Amino acid sequence: MPDSFNKIYIKGNQMTKFIFAVSLTVSLNSLLFSETILSLGERSSTNIDFMQANEIRDTTHIEQDPTPFTKEVELMSAEEQLEYDRIYNEKFFAPWTQSSVELSKGAKTWQFKYAKEKTYRSDGRRIPKSWYNYEMTNSNFKNSDTLNIPAITLRHTNLRLYPSSRGIYYDPKRAGEGFPFDYSQNSSVHVNTPVMLSHYSVDKLWIYAQTSFASGWIKIEDLAFVDFEFQEKFQNGDYAITVKDNLNLSDDNGEISLVKMGSIFPIDPITKKYLMAKKDAKGYAKLTEITVNDVDIIAHKPIKFNEYNLAYISKQLVGEPYGWGGKEKCRDCSALTRDFFSPFGIYLPRNSRQQAKSGAEFMSLKGLKSTQKKETILSYAKPFRSMLFVPGHITLYLGEKQGEPIILHNYWGVRLNDGSKRVMGRAIISTTTPGKELANVKKRSMLINTLTGIVNF
Repeated sequence: MPDSFNKIYIKGNQMTKFIFAVSLTVSLNSLLFSETILSLGERSSTNIDFMQANEIRDTTHIEQDPTPFTKEVELMSAEEQLEYDRIYNEKFFAPWTQSSVELSKGAKTWQFKYAKEKTYRSDGRRIPKSWYNYEMTNSNFKNSDTLNIPAITLRHTNLRLYPSSRGIYYDPKRAGEGFPFDYSQNSSVHVNTPVMLSHYSVDKLWIYAQTSFASGWIKIEDLAFVDFEFQEKFQNGDYAITVKDNLNLSDDNGEISLVKMGSIFPIDPITKKYLMAKKDAKGYAKLTEITVNDVDIIAHKPIKFNEYNLAYISKQLVGEPYGWGGKEKCRDCSALTRDFFSPFGIYLPRNSRQQAKSGAEFMSLKGLKSTQKKETILSYAKPFRSMLFVPGHITLYLGEKQGEPIILHNYWGVRLNDGSKRVMGRAIISTTTPGKELANVKKRSMLINTLTGIVNF
């Protein structure tokens, strides 16, 4: 077994963990002298936690626990995982290899289209043209690529399409619009993420940045510049990844950040401590060691692709509120699949369309009848190693139950005949026909009728 794997066994009710190269043991001395601590935490409640969340037959008749499906998983070899992980690290650090933000003008400014449309705040008030005029000027794209400096995120943060925290919504009275569908929310970004910087906003409160998976505006206080010395020490080839969701990162001054599952921390080659970036007085990143206060929250990347780990990771995702673009530190469908695969060393792009092209193989379902699609899925999809794709939505395939394909997905809702939706608003385990028992379900819009492909790893 390669040293780069965690090996986890279950023995009756006792769990014995063998950690190669990285110890999760917390010594008394490290607790006494550590300044920065990673520990169990909790995501603060927001409006997203009080959204409507209905039930359907699938959510009441299928146990909302992926564990039973792990028994049918096809394990990955160590060599296979290490190759995926090599690609992961290469892509993750790609922004630091660039000389500038590699985007066309159109790719940077496509969001200006919202200025020509009827858009609203979450409370239903129209957004005035004056706001767009201000923010388009504030975006300062005439000074694109005047920084060209690599940087790193200091906390869990957001990529915004405009240099503003204010949301952009279509008419909240329309089905599937309004909160949480903030169209200025491009993506959330984990702590310790490498980025390339383009330029400042006019008000100097934001910087336009490119990560390996998305681009947009990040608040200046959430970033630190990095120099060659920092890059060399941070990008050392030996990384840990958080395997528990919603952790708390804090120091003597209080909470630094919520830390989501799938966040990366380099391992110091000498002390074997986990490392993170903090900002010095000149705005540059400096390395800080962190102490881990709890076990089973962070592990060497990649973790072994086995039954226990698959259940441990996937169970945490079930029931999480739907967060468009990672809004309010939650996940949408593609963020769920991305963060599920990350601990196993498999890199996924940000959106569902890109993810559909990222597997080892893609099998088209186009032109097939629903019965043929089910048969094809059951024959060719691999539990926990396949995603099922429909334009605009992506799911993790768990396996088969009573002749039905079963999936885990963060799902906004079931389309009804009148155009509205029966809102689920959370990650659920379902068949590919969620809501089929509803008298007013729009059958043509059911997932099995719209699925276009299987993505296999």
